[in-house]
Amino acid sequence: MSDATLRWVAQLGHKHVVYQGTRAVDRGRKGYWSVEDIQIVKDKCNAMGLELTSMMIPIDFYRKAALGQPGRDQEIERIIRSVRAAGQMGVPVLEWRPVWPDFFWDERVGYRWAPGRGGARYKTFDYDRVKDLQPFEGIGRISAEELWDRQLYFARPIVAAAEEAGVKLSCHPNDPPVPSIRGCARILVTIEDLERFLDEIPSPANGITFCQGTITEMGGNIFDNIRRLGGRGKIHHVHFRSVRGTVPQYTEVFIDEGDVDMLQAMKTYREVGYTGTIVSDHTPCMEGDTPFGHRGRSFSHGYIRALVQVVNAMA
Repeated sequence: MSDATLRWVAQLGHKHVVYQGTRAVDRGRKGYWSVEDIQIVKDKCNAMGLELTSMMIPIDFYRKAALGQPGRDQEIERIIRSVRAAGQMGVPVLEWRPVWPDFFWDERVGYRWAPGRGGARYKTFDYDRVKDLQPFEGIGRISAEELWDRQLYFARPIVAAAEEAGVKLSCHPNDPPVPSIRGCARILVTIEDLERFLDEIPSPANGITFCQGTITEMGGNIFDNIRRLGGRGKIHHVHFRSVRGTVPQYTEVFIDEGDVDMLQAMKTYREVGYTGTIVSDHTPCMEGDTPFGHRGRSFSHGYIRALVQVVNAMA
């Protein structure tokens, strides 16, 4: 996390830091975070007048668990160390992704870039691009039953450690939310899947990242889905973004031009009593943007802050 990005966060008027690119936190490549590792990050945030509120557990920490390989128990033990360190350092939320083992986020799983408003670049998904492709080498075909076994085997001890440490875990749904890609099933692709996962591990530490883009892509009424999960107190983090379309085809667009009424969405989070973090995600690439997307994210975060202020004023 660079000082420049922290200054950018502060300049936008934010008070909290949601840290996703966390590989570098693990100094020495131990496969876990120590208290000392997290202290360095906290100190950098505090120096800017910011509070470290959430961190993403990197997939590098649990690749064997995702692949169902020997060594996953050692990975779980190291992640438990990370969870305990986060609790000791007062980091309230740790986000993570399900144990889906392709590790790709590009055309290999159906994404492409397309021109958008004013020449911005939008990411698009079309299931037809990948539905008939062969499995990834070294991964093969994996059933939904096998992935559920892996997911729960991994999550149960992690959630137990988080509950003991006073940390909330926030699992991101599978994105794209399609039932399988290249022979590998995907198990968190409907609201019912997410509810099953929460029911399988009924702990106050177990919750969901309500990625509004991904859950919009699933179809259904987004406001009802906020109520379904938020009404249970199971939304632990929000990715507040917009898309046009649903699976099998959709486009990730600017926050003000998607299919969802974003003001109504923000009102619904307030309605269910959500008080956690809300961030931008998957913003289009704007002219002169950085690889991180500072310009696109600035637009989204300004929009989000305005909606929060409007909804609070309406209350």
